This record gives sequence, C-alpha cells and structure tokens, in this order.
Amino acid sequence: MGNQNVLLSEDFEGYRDGSALPADWWAEGGEKVWIEEGRLRVKANPGVRGQPGHVCTVWHRKVFPGNIRVAFDAHVVDSATGANNINFFLLYSDPTGAPLHETRHSRTSGEYAFYHPLNGYIFTFLNDFEAKAGCHEAGSTKARFRMRRCPGFQLMAETYDYHCKKGITYRVTIAKRNGDITFAVDGRVYLEGRDENPWTEGLIGLRTFQTDLWWDNIQITELP
Repeated sequence: MGNQNVLLSEDFEGYRDGSALPADWWAEGGEKVWIEEGRLRVKANPGVRGQPGHVCTVWHRKVFPGNIRVAFDAHVVDSATGANNINFFLLYSDPTGAPLHETRHSRTSGEYAFYHPLNGYIFTFLNDFEAKAGCHEAGSTKARFRMRRCPGFQLMAETYDYHCKKGITYRVTIAKRNGDITFAVDGRVYLEGRDENPWTEGLIGLRTFQTDLWWDNIQITELP
C-alpha cells in the first residue's frame, strides 16, 4: 500500500462550514451542495420523486487513469422516500472528446438519462425500497447493488445483500484493473464484473437521488 501512487486524497478539512464546493469540484442538479464539518454534504431530498433537485452528481475535474482503486466514506442523513442512495460514476468521459466540465450546462438538472450516452461505469448502492417480485422478499432490508457500463446502461453485475441504512457510515471501495472491476462495502466484495473493452481514463462522480447524505475521506490510488 505504501508504494502505491496516490492520485487524490480529499478529506474536505480546512474549508469553512457552509462554503461552496472546492475549486476542483462541480455539481449538476441537487437542492444544495456544501461543506459541513469537514465533509461534502449533498442534499437531493425534496420528498417527492420528480421534484426539482431530487438528483445530483458531483464531479471532480481530474482525469484518472484506467487502473485505480477508489475508496470513500458515505453516510445517509435522511431520505424521505427511503432510497438511501449512494451511487458512483467511474472513468466518465464524453464519446465526442468534449470535456465534461465544458458541457455541464447541458446537464444542469442532473437527470439520470443525461449520463447514459456517455462513457463510463455506474455503481448503484441503495436501500431496495422498491422491491420487485422475484428479487427478494417484499419488505426486506437488503441493499441493492448494481454495476453498469455506459453508453447503453448495460448491466454487468447485480445482487441483493447487506443493508443501506441512514445514520450509518459506509466505507465503499471500487477497484478496476484492466477489465476486472470489483465493488466492496465495509471490506466485503459484493459485485464483480468483467469488461472486455474497458474504459482507460475518465472522471469520477458522486451520484445520488432522493437522498440527503455526506461524503468524506475520498482516496484514489493507481494500481499496477
């Protein structure tokens, strides 16, 4: 671990409470995004699905290489619909080559469909508050995990396990080495995917919907 190249280490300390995003970050959608007690707070929880601000993506401007390990803490403060949504965009880019920061004004609402035509991977970790028949028993408290590849919103892996509750701090770890990708929470791997034509660089995005949460202790290291 000591020999790994740290590409990003952000604990959001040193910023004044209530201040806006640091210079290397920008947000699309959401009700409010700000620094609070040394954490990145994202509020996208208006109470009713479809209302303005119910989705949000927070991007970092740095372009990361394809073989990386991403780790972060995430903590749901509240979710009026019970979604408890902690999502992540990995190695995102525009197929046209346009920098995502330059096209941000075309995605000001942060709607999910804007990101499906782009290149990248989507990781979903949330409370399965809309349990479907055949997934698991109705009313269970299991979390829903999904890994998708874009463009095309292609499902790579899926499972229902563990939990995703408000008031709990989760440590999420994503590792991608060439075409092999894993998604782990609190030290256990829940998703494993294989991409035969993997993306080799791109941005990271912190994504949520119908949830008020914070993110902290983001660390990205390069993998050999």
